[in-house]
Amino acid sequence: MLGMLLDIRTVFDPRSVLTLTLRDVLETDGRQSAVSWVALPDPNGGLVIEHVLGQRTSQLRRLGIGAGQGLTGRVFEQPSIHWVEEYAKSASITHEFDHIIEAERVRRMIAAPLSTEGQVLGVLSVGRRDAGPFNDRTIAHVEQLAQRASFALGIAKKSRDNAAAAALAERRRISEEIHDGVSALLFSISSRTEKAHRRAADQELAQELETLQHEIAEVSGMVQELISGWHASATTDLRAEVQGVVDDFQHRTGIETVAVFLGAVPVLDTARVEAVTRFVAVTLANVERHSTARRASVTLAALPSRLAVAVSNDGPAPSQVRPGIGLTGVEARITCLGGDVSVVDDETGEGFTIRARIPL
Repeated sequence: MLGMLLDIRTVFDPRSVLTLTLRDVLETDGRQSAVSWVALPDPNGGLVIEHVLGQRTSQLRRLGIGAGQGLTGRVFEQPSIHWVEEYAKSASITHEFDHIIEAERVRRMIAAPLSTEGQVLGVLSVGRRDAGPFNDRTIAHVEQLAQRASFALGIAKKSRDNAAAAALAERRRISEEIHDGVSALLFSISSRTEKAHRRAADQELAQELETLQHEIAEVSGMVQELISGWHASATTDLRAEVQGVVDDFQHRTGIETVAVFLGAVPVLDTARVEAVTRFVAVTLANVERHSTARRASVTLAALPSRLAVAVSNDGPAPSQVRPGIGLTGVEARITCLGGDVSVVDDETGEGFTIRARIPL
């Protein structure tokens, strides 16, 4: 039945596909004898039950499940189909949710991962209220349902990723136009002002021209910061965001810049992605404005309880990049998330690093 209903409309509406999947389970197993749910990843690295049918209580809806917890969490952590035929006595799973399973009168359970291209997008779980082993037909049926749901979730994910990539490409196009147009004009004005300053005989006029030069430099710096930060919040893929900022910076300035990712980059909420991306963009903009650096690097390290970000370069550290001056905005944003920003000078005097730490 699900195969007949899985048309173009439902393929691009994962909510409909998941609902149809759960209905198919209940129609096969009986509405009174089974409960089924789909748990989807949350920003904290665990799962949340987003869709549930056949439940007798309200405890399953929006239930948070840590990786490895219960059968659903185990399948999320070790993505392959798994089942337990006596849930309460099973030694292969943890039992944080026994009181909920007991309230639902579930005696045995089977769960399968929803995955595409090696990435787990969720878990389909089916709890049966009758006793007995799962036969091959039931196992194959759950696997088939999981594959169909995975297909729909995969298409939806690609659609979102493509939309985000298109938005990011448009941001880059606009930033290049701003750089090629406004920045070039400001550079021309600055050069002409500098020439006029050198020729000015009147001391007062010379001072006015010098002040104007500084103001033009500040405006130019603001434009560069705007360009560098233009990519913030385009996607929630932190690795892609940071790599995009680094690539654009290197292309625009000619400063050799690399991005280094230590460990798997965690899935973060939008606020943290924006904070980290903005930190990298503004810090690199400061390198461009105030440093004579020839090389720079951006390092992201995923630690057990926090994300560490370091932007390093081989130029001397001017006072303008000290926290509280050039980084006021991003420092405030990171502080609001419980993090901090610091500057570390190289002991040889040939470089400095600006670091940010944000709790996960």
